[in-house]
Amino acid sequence: MIPRDKLIGMQVYNPNGTFVGIVQDIALPLGEGEMGIVVTTRAQAMETIPWSKISAVGDIIILKENIEIKVPPVEMAAPQAFPSPQAPSTESKAGGALKSIAGVFKRGGEKPACPTCGKSLTYIEQYKRWYCYNCGKYV
Repeated sequence: MIPRDKLIGMQVYNPNGTFVGIVQDIALPLGEGEMGIVVTTRAQAMETIPWSKISAVGDIIILKENIEIKVPPVEMAAPQAFPSPQAPSTESKAGGALKSIAGVFKRGGEKPACPTCGKSLTYIEQYKRWYCYNCGKYV
């Protein structure tokens, strides 16, 4: 038996080693049917994977067969790379600084979301990279 607490948050991988997503919950069927896991894919879509398609559960979950990740339409797609704050332009220090600040905060100060878990990212100036405190990794 695997406790629900252990499954939630685990990473799910295809047999070829590609990342599928993170387990969000367990899916229990009403009446007859098969139990499964609900996964938020790397494309930020929710996918239910039947338990019969799971090959192994340890530190990660490995599937028996590849799952195709459904990518949302272009206007809904999650960004693949996150912009890092830019240094002020040398051509016009005041204008360049305002443009770079406006680019970072153009959506009202919202931080970009983690492609794995969807939580807000934090920019770590020392490493010039975005970090997800929920996943504990840089993106």
